[in-house]
Amino acid sequence: MFLLGSWIYLLAVCMLFDVSDCALASRGTYIESLDLKPLPRNSLLASFNFEIYSDSAAENGQVYGPDGAELLAHYGLFPRSVGQIVTSTQTHELHLRFTQGRWDSEEWGLLPHNGKYTGGTGVEVWAWIAAEQDDEAENRWYELVNALSGLFCASLNFVDSSRTTPNPISFRPDSNVGSSSIFTNPTARKSNVSSPLHLYHGSLPRETVCTENLTPFLKLLPCKGRAGVSSLLDGHRIFDSKWQSMALDFVPVCDSDNGCRLHMTQKVDVVLDVLRSLQRKHSPVPKPPPLEELQCDTSKSYHSESICFPLPSQHVLDWKLSDVFGRKIKNRCLLDRRSEYDVSSYSVCTHITPEWHLTREGGTVVSSTSSKACFSLHENDEFDIGFSTSNSTSVSKNEQPPVYIQRSMTGRGQQNGGVQTIIHNPSMTDTVSLVYFESLPWYMKPYMHTLAAVLSSSASTPIAATKEEVVKDVLYRPFLERVRGTYLELKLEIPSESRLTLSYDFDKTLLYLAEYPPDANRGFDVPPGILTVLTEEYNGTTSYAYTLRTSSLLLSLPTPDFSMPYNVIILTSTVMALAFGTVYNILVRRFVYEEDMVREHAPLMQKLKQRIRARFVLWKTAAESNKPPESGKPKEGTVAEDKSLDKKN
Repeated sequence: MFLLGSWIYLLAVCMLFDVSDCALASRGTYIESLDLKPLPRNSLLASFNFEIYSDSAAENGQVYGPDGAELLAHYGLFPRSVGQIVTSTQTHELHLRFTQGRWDSEEWGLLPHNGKYTGGTGVEVWAWIAAEQDDEAENRWYELVNALSGLFCASLNFVDSSRTTPNPISFRPDSNVGSSSIFTNPTARKSNVSSPLHLYHGSLPRETVCTENLTPFLKLLPCKGRAGVSSLLDGHRIFDSKWQSMALDFVPVCDSDNGCRLHMTQKVDVVLDVLRSLQRKHSPVPKPPPLEELQCDTSKSYHSESICFPLPSQHVLDWKLSDVFGRKIKNRCLLDRRSEYDVSSYSVCTHITPEWHLTREGGTVVSSTSSKACFSLHENDEFDIGFSTSNSTSVSKNEQPPVYIQRSMTGRGQQNGGVQTIIHNPSMTDTVSLVYFESLPWYMKPYMHTLAAVLSSSASTPIAATKEEVVKDVLYRPFLERVRGTYLELKLEIPSESRLTLSYDFDKTLLYLAEYPPDANRGFDVPPGILTVLTEEYNGTTSYAYTLRTSSLLLSLPTPDFSMPYNVIILTSTVMALAFGTVYNILVRRFVYEEDMVREHAPLMQKLKQRIRARFVLWKTAAESNKPPESGKPKEGTVAEDKSLDKKN
């Protein structure tokens, strides 16, 4: 009753006074920001960042504090749905990715956040789980992906043993707790008797990311997408982009003074086509432009009324943020308690060149230079930014990624094939050390003795180098048919200005009929490869500097003619129906005369009418002969007629 009265009192205060007073009553810390950066070819990179820190004295579920006492399961800003999942499954760290499209490294440069919050095509998830035994950790992993499947409306429940890879070295934990679990008592943690951590990785490259994944993603935010920079996240605009990625990271943060806190990071990175977004303003339904509005290069020799070579994209642009996203930024999310005038606490920041001019509507300018301008939002004002330039090709310089990678299928036929991966080191001075990770489905049977590594210069000139000089280490776990896939991880070193071509052969497997998807002729998606660039720190340790993924592959397997089973079923059913029907009729049907059937099944009223009619005929015959029958002794003819009528009846 006391707790109920406290909540009623707090609700009354929130209704009578400003809502910002209620924000002070919330536990935890919330930070949100938006970075905007124009890209070549009239594209725009928008990076949304949301961070939630729980209180060290609450919201930790079964996380232990600095004194070893178990903390109460109280939640404020930190979403209870995520907290209960990671607590029940003993998840030490969780990383979830939803990605669609292809990042053009040559055109757009480095991935946002150095690829740390970017996943492969589809859905990708990996987590560190605390457990004493491997079987217990695996069961908790399946419980985790099933819970996330329901929370985010995704098909993560299909991540089974054949799509799971345990303990790959391409992933390292981000927390500072070490190898022990935050769900372990600190006393046991210091005594090295805590539960060890188990890493599991799974992916679904076939999964399509859509609005039903974005909606629960926004529901985890304190303002639920109704205020702050998250109000721009409209599914119709986000999923009409060239490339988009959603990330959710759960990482504990611990220190000796305040104990452990839960830290959840949510990021949305999207590359939008500005011209296509502006066309939606005038024509919500996409349609080709009229013939007279096409801008063609008439200098081409093949130009005609039916052939048009398009001119480069227009350079003079004038657009607003609301034109691209379809709405303005609503008032500031009040749960972000940072000061509006603090230089380090901006809400929206733009990265432009001096040839771009900005105009704003609402908000406050926190800092402004020729290449960067940052703004903070007000509580009750909408916010919008206008961009105008006479040369849209002038954008901020994109840093060159440390490596480029491309992956493709080789071979032909339905029996075997091959995979080829080309890794390019564009640096003119530095040798790159990296780890390349592949997880192949069980129906791809690779032959490791065919693994080849060919080194060549940027001009495709072969370089004399053995495979051992390039491939420093190999981690390989073979497949088990219908149980687990192939796990392959290579530690590589690529010299400057050179290309490394990795290739191997594999066999294709004929699946059971029930194992083919409805669109089997489309092919089967192979998860993308993961490339992690290593750098050596000053203290001799190795850190992960940059991570990128290849595109997923489409594998064509031997596919049967699915019409033949249908034809066999129809033919067999027809023959069985004819044979069964004939035998059933012979065994069950009874042959009788028609007269017997009519007499046997005649209704009672019909029998009564026939008897009355027979008596009437008898009396009529007797009257005509003027000889009434003697009582009890009818004539012989009359008796015979009566018997014949009775027999007919």
